[in-house]
This record gives sequence, structure tokens and C-alpha cells, in this order.
Amino acid sequence: MPENKATVCRTSSYLSHSAYRKIKRVLSFRRRVFGQRLEETVLYERRYGVHMAPLVVEQCVDFIRERGLLEVGLFRQPGQATLVKELQDAFDAGEKPSFDSSTDVHTVASLLKLYLRELPEPLVPFSRYQDFLVCGKKISSERRQSLTELWHLLHQLPVANFNLLNYICQFLNEVQSYSSSNKMSTQNLATVFGPNILRPKAEDPESIIGGV
Repeated sequence: MPENKATVCRTSSYLSHSAYRKIKRVLSFRRRVFGQRLEETVLYERRYGVHMAPLVVEQCVDFIRERGLLEVGLFRQPGQATLVKELQDAFDAGEKPSFDSSTDVHTVASLLKLYLRELPEPLVPFSRYQDFLVCGKKISSERRQSLTELWHLLHQLPVANFNLLNYICQFLNEVQSYSSSNKMSTQNLATVFGPNILRPKAEDPESIIGGV
């Protein structure tokens, strides 16, 4: 067994960075970040302290908060697809890529959306989709009762889901407070993030529009 490890170490210098990263991912006990169940990510990351959101989400939010709140079309304008994929692969390989002044804000925003989109189940579980949808449709006509019902529904979510949803909503509220500059109103943000937070298991255009 030690011989095999030595062989991997000796030959790694001859491998491309991409190939080495794939080998590292296979050898690692840590599962990938993107596409992993939220509760598993939270459980794994407890070794780094208590967080309200997965580390990749916190890193994206911190960067956008620092450099991107005034960016026009934030979350609507796509980032650089190749760079988004590189960052995704890096996080999945157990690395922590750094964002700096040269990093494109829209790329980081796209990475954040990608993380939410690739969760095996959205923040509002499929089993609660209909409950949230019905509640949302009643808010305009029965506001007080519906808000009370919504409060109860939110507090019935799994803890990891509730914490991340709360974290994302607080951040998006901050984003919309700069809507005069970034042009991202509450409705625009709901259109972008709605399907990543609340969607039916069997997706169809009518259900998605209703969810938003």
C-alpha cells in the first residue's frame, strides 16, 4: 500500500493539474461540495466551526458584499462559464480558491446560484412545495393569516435548510436595498432565485412560474 502512495506522489508531477485534481478528489474522504446534500455539507464543515451557511456560500456572499452590490445586473448577467467550472472543480476537490480584485463579480454570483441549483433538493423540500405555494398565493388577500402560516412553515424546515434560507434571504434583502444602482429589485431577485429555492419535483413551466 505505501508503494502505491509513493507511485502516485512520484507521477503526480507529470499529470496535468486537472488530472491530478481528479485523482485527489477520488483519494479524498471528503465528498464534493456541489451536488452534495446540504445536511451532509453542514455536518462535515462543523469541524471548521459553526456557520449559518456552507463555506462556499459564505465566501461568495462576502465577496459580492464587498465588491459587487452596486454591479448592474447582479445575478442576472452570467459570469465566465469556464471560470465558474474551474471554481466549482476546485471546491469539489477540497480546495479553497481565493477571490481577489481581479475576480469577476458576475462569475462569483453565478457560482453561488450554481451551488443552490445543484442541491439534490431545494431549500424548501419537495414535500413542502405545495404548502408554501398555497400560502404564497394567499398573502395578498389574507396577509396577516398567511404570514403567520408562513412563519410556521419556515420553522418546520430542517435546521440546515432554515439557516441557509434565512442567510440567503437576508443577503438578497441587502442586494435589493441597492436596486437603484444594481437594478435588482425584489421581483427581479425572486425571478432569479425562486426556482433555486422553491420548485416541484416534477418541473414544468407552469409550476415554476407559480412558484416564483
